[in-house]
Amino acid sequence: MTTAYRKFLERSQHFLQRILRKPAWEFNRFVADPRQQKGRRWKFPTLMRALLCGFLTNRASLRAVESLTECGFEQRLPDSTLYDFVGKFSGDEVAGLRRQLHAQIRTDWRSKSLDPVGLPCGIVAVDNKTLWTGPVTQAHDPHAQVVHPPHRAAYAQVRAVRSVLLSAASQPVIDQVAIRADTNEGGMFPEVFRELEATYAALLEIYSLDAGFCSQANARLIAEAHKGYIIGLKGNQPELFREAERLLGGQTQPERSSDWEPYQGDQLRYHLYRTTEMEAYLDWSHLKQVWRVEKEIRKGKTGQVEHENRYYVTNLHWGRLKPEQILYVVRLHWAIENHCNWTMDVIWDEDSKVWCGQGVGIQVLGLLRVMAFNLVSLLRCRYLRTRAQTHAAQRRWQECCDVLFLLICQAGSTLFPHRPAIAGI
Repeated sequence: MTTAYRKFLERSQHFLQRILRKPAWEFNRFVADPRQQKGRRWKFPTLMRALLCGFLTNRASLRAVESLTECGFEQRLPDSTLYDFVGKFSGDEVAGLRRQLHAQIRTDWRSKSLDPVGLPCGIVAVDNKTLWTGPVTQAHDPHAQVVHPPHRAAYAQVRAVRSVLLSAASQPVIDQVAIRADTNEGGMFPEVFRELEATYAALLEIYSLDAGFCSQANARLIAEAHKGYIIGLKGNQPELFREAERLLGGQTQPERSSDWEPYQGDQLRYHLYRTTEMEAYLDWSHLKQVWRVEKEIRKGKTGQVEHENRYYVTNLHWGRLKPEQILYVVRLHWAIENHCNWTMDVIWDEDSKVWCGQGVGIQVLGLLRVMAFNLVSLLRCRYLRTRAQTHAAQRRWQECCDVLFLLICQAGSTLFPHRPAIAGI
């Protein structure tokens, strides 16, 4: 083992020991054991830590988690035990895990790990994410929604509203809640917004939402809380969209353009156009500006140039964000798919491999996966740099997971020290 890699492991171990010893990572503070008293062989924290370690090390299945416990825990945990354990959870335990996620974020907030980078304030992106898709006969979660496409068989989905703190360097997921079967992401937003405000009011100033959340009621809810909104505008608000296209669609002189940057063999840059002529338009008394962000793509192989336009409505005053910050925020929201959601899908196989689909198991594992993502993202962003320090390049996700696998195998018992529970987080 090289000296550099040994230091890499030491930094990682120090980080894990410091983070996991904090009260917010003690599961029995927030979540009640769903099992009956009789016949308990394994301690509740041990089972929860095994599942968390499985996500931290990017295990592909509960069988792989069982193999991990052989070398990282005092005893081997059977995969069938973990499967039955997750299947016993109910909505109360899911709510407890959600509160624990909030406590972990507040802990990072107090340690200054979530300070804005390149932006003047805290900005959160709220988006929907599919946690599971499968046959209707296998949809055991009470929040599963049945989809009836026109030319194929019906299928079921479990979706969630996911909130990501865009302004922080690590861009952690600060909340996740399953979408009820009788509504959609737009209908869930008032509930999500109230929870975010109750938990992180001083951390968040601006809410960035996709067009699926665009409604006068949702915008008014944010404005009445004296917070800012940036909401995507599409055809679901036809009058607003037509007027925005009329005012901005023909403009050719942008207020600000970004530099060309490489992306997957192509070159791209962004242009900003905005107007205040739609202030208080229709019933949107809080509306201040409308933006058009044009994405210009130059194909690397052919040199062909393509253009994509997206429109946004906002109640921010003209000078609250500089033009370059507006482009940065919009790009960060687009980057959720490439950073958070891509990592969940490609690295952790969120939407294709489900360890347990019984009861609310998909929601339980979804929240544990989010906790693992936040921890690895913070480790990767703040503590583990590659040798190219001048470029501030981050190590690959899989490389971080491999390091965590080595640490858990070598020093798993020291990473989760026993501490008596005390009140208050």
